[in-house]
Amino acid sequence: MTTATKSPTKTRTKVPASRGAAGVSAMALQASAGHGVLRLSDPALKPNIDKLKDKLRSDPKFALATLQSAGIATTGGKLSKRFKG
Repeated sequence: MTTATKSPTKTRTKVPASRGAAGVSAMALQASAGHGVLRLSDPALKPNIDKLKDKLRSDPKFALATLQSAGIATTGGKLSKRFKG
């Protein structure tokens, strides 16, 4: 009988959900072939980044929800204590 060892969470690669908060597909967030690093400057991500920027600008509720999910804003819309709010 073999026992599996559990690796620490910090070293595991996180797999994105099928759709992110902005509705961006997980495949769009994958790094370019042969690269282990995801860069926002990757040309393949440009259309998705543009969609996200447009949605953040046009939908204040979505923008607030995004900031809240990142821990930047409170439910009241103020900065969290972590960000000197």
